[in-house]
Amino acid sequence: MERYDPSKNSWETVASMADKRINFGVGVMLGFIFVVGGHNGVSHLSSIERYDPHQNQWTVCRPMKEPRTGGTRQERTCGLGKPAGRGAGTPAGAQGVGAAVIDNQLYVVGGHSGSSYLNTVQRYEPISDQWLDSAGMLYCRCNFGLTAL
Repeated sequence: MERYDPSKNSWETVASMADKRINFGVGVMLGFIFVVGGHNGVSHLSSIERYDPHQNQWTVCRPMKEPRTGGTRQERTCGLGKPAGRGAGTPAGAQGVGAAVIDNQLYVVGGHSGSSYLNTVQRYEPISDQWLDSAGMLYCRCNFGLTAL
């Protein structure tokens, strides 16, 4: 892992996560960086880790109820030969599970479980270290961007 220091215009090595992962979601809240889901090269992940930049330390949190990833190369179509949730102009490398923070809760949306595309939404509450279900989307989505206003 690396982080950028704009005051020095340089990168530095920081602590590694417990699980290596690609195609994950990320959110920032309460002074921590949360990394959720993804794929470790072998399996889809339900794990979540919290990075404390002041302590340079990762902490494993309670995992999601189901694994989620942005999709591997084999999972990028919906079975109909159409891209899975990628709109025009979305770069091929822009993959990950949808994640956004609202009111100090991390919402994790859609993705791929390893066996199917998801329309489900889970909400992580960091104070209680609990996952709650939220209303699902009308359609399954994978490999898309998500933000909160």
